[in-house]
Amino acid sequence: MAAAWQSLEEDLDGDRAAVAGFAGSWAGLLPHRTGALMGALARADADGAREVLLTLSCTADMLGVDRLAAAASRGLDALDGDGVEGAQQHVDQIADEARTAAILVACALAQEGWSNL
Repeated sequence: MAAAWQSLEEDLDGDRAAVAGFAGSWAGLLPHRTGALMGALARADADGAREVLLTLSCTADMLGVDRLAAAASRGLDALDGDGVEGAQQHVDQIADEARTAAILVACALAQEGWSNL
């Protein structure tokens, strides 16, 4: 995570507060995003599920939350290969990884020197 956050900080001209704000907002939105994924899959809304899975995968990757990024990517691959039913097989793991990611981000933000993670 540290390398990803440092890269974001460099991209934002050293604005550490912007990285922290983004990470905190991102973690706060995870319950909403996993709920949106579950809702889209329950409605057989493949486009809605794809949007959430892409968002989770890309933003988790930006923050270096690799396990969530990988879980969301597997869900997206399953959606593309096997449709909504295939993606539903991955929801529990994605939700578990999202909860873990929120905890990791909160812990990182609580540390004064999060760049040393």
